[in-house]
Amino acid sequence: MKELSCDDVIDRVPALVVGDLDPQEIAAIEHHTATCEACAQEVGRGRALAHMLDRLAAQGPAAPPLGERVRAAVPSVAYDRVESPVGPLYIAVSARGLCRIAYGGSEAEMTSWAAARGLRPRPDAAAVRPYVGQLREYFAGERREFDLPVDLSLTPAFTRQVLEATARIPFGQLATYRDIARAIGKPGATRAVGNALGSNPVPIVVPCHRVVRSDGTIGGYTGGLAIKWRLLAIEGVTLPAT
Repeated sequence: MKELSCDDVIDRVPALVVGDLDPQEIAAIEHHTATCEACAQEVGRGRALAHMLDRLAAQGPAAPPLGERVRAAVPSVAYDRVESPVGPLYIAVSARGLCRIAYGGSEAEMTSWAAARGLRPRPDAAAVRPYVGQLREYFAGERREFDLPVDLSLTPAFTRQVLEATARIPFGQLATYRDIARAIGKPGATRAVGNALGSNPVPIVVPCHRVVRSDGTIGGYTGGLAIKWRLLAIEGVTLPAT
């Protein structure tokens, strides 16, 4: 795991206290706090508070431990790893709907992503299965639209505007970054639109692969251009070679 910043450590303190971090993340926190006194104090305060509240709870009538009570209050996100024609995908679903499709990566990255956003990750293939089914139909050329809920609540307001406009691009059609900027009422924000699409948490379903440069060439893609070409080919779209 990459070296954590102070902000990364502070964001993970609640998950650390309730025991929701994997050993790799705990080791990264210990490595950071070995040389950062401020973060070491924050981690120590969190652990001390949890210990004190657990002792108080133990004096009550069969009160569950603090860790269990906190976990029950923290919203969870179900996830699963599935194979696809464009490689392995990690798919996550919140109570509101699909919230993440990640190309490749690892389970540790998936759980870190959730913990950093105040979510409790839980492997749950059954919860993810309806979304996987629609993705497989799309890859097989049997589905042109997705009709399951999408949760964009974790994205900043500007990015959400961009993604909502992008979601309206029909199957097999293209728009440019400039088109999207105009659609959200910010015609001068072409570069910002590109950056927002680069952080699209639910590619394929919110079809940022249908957004190209103004000159008609393919542009960029977070998952890699090979995947973008593959998705466009599924939809029967051809572009000039770059």
